[in-house]
Amino acid sequence: MGLAFPFLPFGFSEDLDALQQLADAVPTTPLISPASASFTSTPLPFDPELKQIKNRLSIAILKINMPVFESKSASVLSKGGWIFPGTSTPDQGSNTVIFGHRFRYLPPISNTFYHLDKIKIGDEIKLAWKGTTYRYRVTETKIIEPTDFSVIAPSSTPIVTLITCAPLFSTKQRLVVVGELI
Repeated sequence: MGLAFPFLPFGFSEDLDALQQLADAVPTTPLISPASASFTSTPLPFDPELKQIKNRLSIAILKINMPVFESKSASVLSKGGWIFPGTSTPDQGSNTVIFGHRFRYLPPISNTFYHLDKIKIGDEIKLAWKGTTYRYRVTETKIIEPTDFSVIAPSSTPIVTLITCAPLFSTKQRLVVVGELI
C-alpha cells in the first residue's frame, strides 16, 4: 500500500507534522465531512457544534463520546476522532482506523482516548456513521512500536481499530484497540 505508520518516535508537534504528511500522500478520494467547514481552526472541546455532529464513537464504560471526522487534515484531531485517510469507513466493511488524542483535553471532556488503556476484551464500542450505528466487541488490545504498520492494513472482515499514544503523556509507543463487528 505504500503507507508509512503515521506516528513517528518524535515529540508531539513532529508527530502531527508526520501524520499530516502521510495523510497528504494518500491518493485523493472524495471525503465526506460536511460539518467540518463550519468550525474555527481550534474549537473548544465543549463547543456546542461538536455535540451536533452525528458521526460519533462512543465507549460507554469509559465515558468516551467523540465526534468522528473523515478528513485529509490531521487538524481534526483537536475536535475528536480522525478516520485515517485511505482506510475503510464502517459502511465499507473493512478496517476502520480511528486516531485520537489521549491528553489534549482531560476528563470529563469526552472527545479523547484518555482512558482507552482501561478498556477490556469484550467491552462494546459503538460507531454512529451516516445514520447507522455499528457495534463492535473488543477482541484485542496491545501496545506496539510506532513502526508497526500492520494495524492500519485493510481487513477481510469489518473491524474498528482505535489508535492513540502510549504511555499517557508520551509518544513513545501506540496503544491499539481492535473490535469486531457484532
